[in-house]
Amino acid sequence: MNGTLPPSSEPQTFDVAVIHRSSGPADASDCVPQGHCLSRARMRHLCESDWIVVRDSSGPVGLAAYKRADGEVRVVHEFLLDPRLTGPPAAHVTDALLSALEMVAHEEGVSCLTFLLRSRVVMAPFERRGYMSLALDSGGIWLQRKLGWLGWCEAGSARPN
Repeated sequence: MNGTLPPSSEPQTFDVAVIHRSSGPADASDCVPQGHCLSRARMRHLCESDWIVVRDSSGPVGLAAYKRADGEVRVVHEFLLDPRLTGPPAAHVTDALLSALEMVAHEEGVSCLTFLLRSRVVMAPFERRGYMSLALDSGGIWLQRKLGWLGWCEAGSARPN
């Protein structure tokens, strides 16, 4: 392999998995996209979290790890994309992760998603979905969105208020 993923003009198909830490230990090396070297502290934090993993035919291309901060707030502390992804493919993986995170949040009654973005990500999918920047510090950029569930989630939802 030459270090880049092959470009595709066709829509790409992804497998998306939600992995809850309560379902037993998952092998992080099987889920972290290629090209990321996490410190021991970040790996420990990762192993104590729930994950959403996006895979294509080459393996994992996206990972989001999250924890609840309080009853209605979820903090996504890892958001990793395969660094070989650029342009539209990176945006597609970002959209897949965001869609899965928002659906799981809806199912679990979470009303606010907060992200700590430490590595290079495509910002356009966050902006299209209404995420706002909270702060920029040495750890990365913090984004947040209050989830109102107006739109696709309300279409057939019987979600109690």
